[in-house]
Amino acid sequence: MSDQNNNTQVTKPSFGQYLKAVGPAIVISAVVVGPGSVTTASSMGAQYRYTLLWAVVLAAVCAFFYQLPALQVGINKQTTVMEAVRQRFGKPMALVLFALLTTSAIIFQAGNFSGAALAMQFFFPNVSILVWDVIMILAAFILVWIGKYNILENFTKFLVIVMVGSFVITAFGSGASMGEVVSEGFSFKVPGGDFYLVLAMLATTMVPDIPVSLSALHKERYFRPGSFEASLPTNTKMKMARFDLAFGQIVTLLITAAIIVCAATTIYPGTVSSGADMAKQLTPVLGRYAGVLFAFGLWGAAFSSGLFRIELLPLLFNQAIGKDEDMKAGRSRIWMILGAGIPLIFCALYGKSPAQLIVLAQAINGLLLPFIFAIIWRITSDKEFMGEHRNKTWLNVVFCVIFVITCFLAFRVFRGFFVK
Repeated sequence: MSDQNNNTQVTKPSFGQYLKAVGPAIVISAVVVGPGSVTTASSMGAQYRYTLLWAVVLAAVCAFFYQLPALQVGINKQTTVMEAVRQRFGKPMALVLFALLTTSAIIFQAGNFSGAALAMQFFFPNVSILVWDVIMILAAFILVWIGKYNILENFTKFLVIVMVGSFVITAFGSGASMGEVVSEGFSFKVPGGDFYLVLAMLATTMVPDIPVSLSALHKERYFRPGSFEASLPTNTKMKMARFDLAFGQIVTLLITAAIIVCAATTIYPGTVSSGADMAKQLTPVLGRYAGVLFAFGLWGAAFSSGLFRIELLPLLFNQAIGKDEDMKAGRSRIWMILGAGIPLIFCALYGKSPAQLIVLAQAINGLLLPFIFAIIWRITSDKEFMGEHRNKTWLNVVFCVIFVITCFLAFRVFRGFFVK
């Protein structure tokens, strides 16, 4: 089948193909739902009950359109966002983007591994957080170095599913009134003018490196030589990829909403300052096993996110400089070492208060989002680069709204550095 036929033939995916398409966005959802998302959603429910459920829906919608350019570039141009930046703006701009994404990822790494360390400390309380940080980072580094990521990815996905199932079951079994959930949750109020939690939810959902990562995952899935997906028409691939993205956002929405409902029914009115506080959410259904299951789930979400980014940094660097994505090359090995070693420094600095790492990661995300989204928006609206696949007018309007939201988030974060 020629490339031209691939671009023009119209084929609606079958139900089985839609189900088979689910994958890349679920991996991204597993990365997004980490310690930051769990803590933010728990704080929303613990402090304001169901009032901020609408913010979760807003975050899911914004995240969908934030990630949509990854599909346009990955499927229509058969490349990744990082490669597109290099091809369109040159290697220096690609390296600038890589540097920004690396800064964000490294801070997030520290938060992820601290979350995994907190989970392990539940089972072994006599071992310090810093020691667990070292153990978690070394374990992830070794697994990436020897190339056993796929095995652990499947295992941690199972743990995330366990955590998700626990929160959803607890949400339904918590006795929450559906009428109150709907009436309070979608009153579109911001109690006490606390816009920070709304922005924090956006920051934990719209992570800067996610569109770049998603485009790489889609390129691998739909254009790998010899794969079934590679033979499909381009528009069929796009339909399948959009379904996957929508499904992933719905899953993320359900997880986060369930956590808010759990916190609202079991902690409110109160605060969330530790893993033990969040584990209380599972008590109504799981009793004394609540902490055990929560700790396993938190470890799975946190460790899988940290592991993913250690593997991601070498790939992005190779794409930025136009080299083969050889994970055994010396340049790839160096970025594996940096991706594991630098977060350990932050873990040591913030070891006694790992929650500060999450706050710091959200702040850096907020500052980087407008710049990174502007680059991606510019590429996908560029007629010279995208051709007939450039953004439609309505999509540019949507992207403009998302860009304004990210600018507002950046302003809020920047202002927070000077006004306490």
